[in-house]
Amino acid sequence: MSAFEFFFTLYGLVLGLSVVEVVAGISRLVHDSRGVRIGVLTPLLALVLLTDLCGFWLAAYRLYSDRPLDYDVIVLSLGAASLYYVAASVVFPRDLSREPDLDAVYLRHRRFVMIGIAVAGLVMFEAIPALTPAGRAERLAFWLDLSQSWQPLGFFACVAAISLTRNKPANIGLLLLLMAVNVASFLRWPPL
Repeated sequence: MSAFEFFFTLYGLVLGLSVVEVVAGISRLVHDSRGVRIGVLTPLLALVLLTDLCGFWLAAYRLYSDRPLDYDVIVLSLGAASLYYVAASVVFPRDLSREPDLDAVYLRHRRFVMIGIAVAGLVMFEAIPALTPAGRAERLAFWLDLSQSWQPLGFFACVAAISLTRNKPANIGLLLLLMAVNVASFLRWPPL
């Protein structure tokens, strides 16, 4: 087993739990939706998180599969994945009978979820690579290349806008845009 495979078992487990949190929320909704106002916002947020998690997983593999792993990388990666898990865990309420309006749940938790996934992304894709001089140079080149840097810029602009507005139609549009940014950015990568 390579060092990356060893690392990725723990990292992948925690990211996988994030997926399970979102899917479990959908499952609770399917099983117990009587009297629940589903709305559009929470289901869209769940889709955004699922698309972002797929990209997060793929990007981590692409960024770290050929790099040396040390304690700092493992701790920071585990912290980022754990933060993502906590953000994913608040998308759906645990007890739908106590919180039957999912749009209200979304409006209450959207900032926490958006800030959580943004910080997790910054740690994984900016802070960890910056631990080495080569990583800092690589990230600088990335940010200077607008054909690549549009995705994180679009991502963070959407995250900030979602965090700042309570307007339902604006949030719907921003969530759809955020999902499109995620999908478009990862579709342009060649297959593994």
